[in-house]
Amino acid sequence: MIARLFLLACSILLSCSASAQGPAAEQSQLYDGRWAVEFTCPDTKDKSGFIKGYRYTFSAIIDAGKLNGQFGITGTPDSVVYTGTVLEDGTLKITGVGRSGNPTYSAGQVATGTSYSYTLLGKLDGVTGQATRLEVRPCTAKFAKQ
Repeated sequence: MIARLFLLACSILLSCSASAQGPAAEQSQLYDGRWAVEFTCPDTKDKSGFIKGYRYTFSAIIDAGKLNGQFGITGTPDSVVYTGTVLEDGTLKITGVGRSGNPTYSAGQVATGTSYSYTLLGKLDGVTGQATRLEVRPCTAKFAKQ
């Protein structure tokens, strides 16, 4: 009788434990998959003068809370590699590391191929999201799950 009660109690505890872990595991994978990203920087000015705006699109992959994406060919002018984290609540923190393209579109009118980096902060909400660039010039990244 005691053995039966012990087994019943263990069975209930394991069942409760599994159901408590289930939603957390699903939530941590909620944002996994391929995302289309539209990155937009409007026309602006800095101490060197007028900077033309631009827009490009790329794909990003989120897997277990890690974001990876790329625009252009890594290490060449006019390219960026994106890495970041996605928290369970959808909060995004992304770092972009790249090389500048045409100086007309670059803050400070820097030479083509100049290395740079910046940070984006934002949030995913279901199948869409947005992040904002924190340094140098105003830019936004809009996310759509594919």
